[in-house]
Amino acid sequence: MKNTSSHDEEQKAVIERISAFSFLSLLICGMMIFSSCGTSRRAAMLSSLELQSDVTDSMKRQFLLTSTKHVDSAKPSEVQMEITRIETNSYPDEVRLFSKVFDTSGHYITHIAPPYRQDQKYWYMLKEKLGRSIELIDSFKVREYGDADSIPYAIMLSVDFSGSMSGVMDAIAMGTELFVNMKQPQDRIGISTFSKDYIEKVPMWKDKEIIINKFKSTFLEGQGYYSGLYDAMLKSMQAFTSEFADTIPKVIVVFSDGEDNYSKARLKTILDTAKAKGVNVFTVGFGYPNDEIMRQIAQYTGGKYYRAKTKEELIAVFLDIYRSLRNFYKISYKPPVYYGIHKVFMGLDFTSDSVNTESEYDTAPLGPGFDVSDGFKYPIHFDFNSSIVRQESMIRIDELAELMERYPKLRLEIQGHTDNIGGEDFNLKLSDARAKSVMQELVKRGIEEKRLRGRGFGMTQPVAPNDSERNRALNRRTQFIVLAK
Repeated sequence: MKNTSSHDEEQKAVIERISAFSFLSLLICGMMIFSSCGTSRRAAMLSSLELQSDVTDSMKRQFLLTSTKHVDSAKPSEVQMEITRIETNSYPDEVRLFSKVFDTSGHYITHIAPPYRQDQKYWYMLKEKLGRSIELIDSFKVREYGDADSIPYAIMLSVDFSGSMSGVMDAIAMGTELFVNMKQPQDRIGISTFSKDYIEKVPMWKDKEIIINKFKSTFLEGQGYYSGLYDAMLKSMQAFTSEFADTIPKVIVVFSDGEDNYSKARLKTILDTAKAKGVNVFTVGFGYPNDEIMRQIAQYTGGKYYRAKTKEELIAVFLDIYRSLRNFYKISYKPPVYYGIHKVFMGLDFTSDSVNTESEYDTAPLGPGFDVSDGFKYPIHFDFNSSIVRQESMIRIDELAELMERYPKLRLEIQGHTDNIGGEDFNLKLSDARAKSVMQELVKRGIEEKRLRGRGFGMTQPVAPNDSERNRALNRRTQFIVLAK
């Protein structure tokens, strides 16, 4: 990698400039954070201080990376691996894992996969656990990316300017400037802020100095008491116009505490839109954020969730985000079809030492943010003129049972639908029998009958004209409606 040392020196210079902030500034910032919180919220924070400290220590143990090291110079006994994020936009055709390999000194380990070496011999194992079964992935491709690849990114940095963030404005300004200072010439970076209103302060520009100057001149505009986080994310995605080709990675970095008390958009809409547009969302929670929401947004959009409680941690997080976009290993493979939680296990073999890591992704038909009346289809098949579930569809029943165990308050209506072949009365009875057959299979797996309702609709609700075999197949379906959650 030709540009690694100069790139690292530039980053170190940025850190040194930012670290020139005085201890007094840090102390004032800390006081402002606590003073900005309400009395009840502050009490809750103090009561959970031990937990918050544990989280911070855990984050420090992630070894946020700022430099690189060739594998030949690394000690195998000190090498670790982490699956940083998983893209499932192309599921079930392909899943992409993004991994970093590093040592205990915080160096990113390079030259262990093509094209930086000729083979991928170090990568010896990849498997998935699906429910109770484990499947070995026989074929997967590893591709190493480094600074020399010069990938052009389109990045929108979206910053929470609501009242709950008022005490950390200086940290926000510092972090934003740091992030922009690390950009490479081919990248485009935009900056937006939001409270109840969304303001695009900097369009997707390439010139670093112009971006920073424009942001500084408009920095204090748009502060407010409400937070429209979901609306802001939806509008940030609209910044990726048609000029950004599908081959250009699109990233949103959201700096927020995860609270939303104003948006009209739903969380599910955000997640679905991000997947449809191929946008990865990295979330950065500062202070005492809503961990669950911030983590869900990152996980389900192929991004990563970070936490930071001090300016030093914020610097490390921003460095890690940009480094993770430049230096990573992409593992691509065709996954087993399973609509539920996939637990992924990966291993590296350095002859004398092996390194293993694990992660998971979720392909269940209901993800975070689903609501009552949301519906989904499921590929459950029956023999011709039969209401008995075919054997190959039993795994779909298992997945449904897993989903209902995960959401113990979930109640479903199971709907059976047919094409127009046969009489109306016959199809109505057949669809009703099929719906109740699925219901009974779920009951056999321990799901309470009171959480289920089976209904047949026959051919009364087609989703396509019954004018071809392909369209009739679309109408022969089993679908589900959420009755309660």
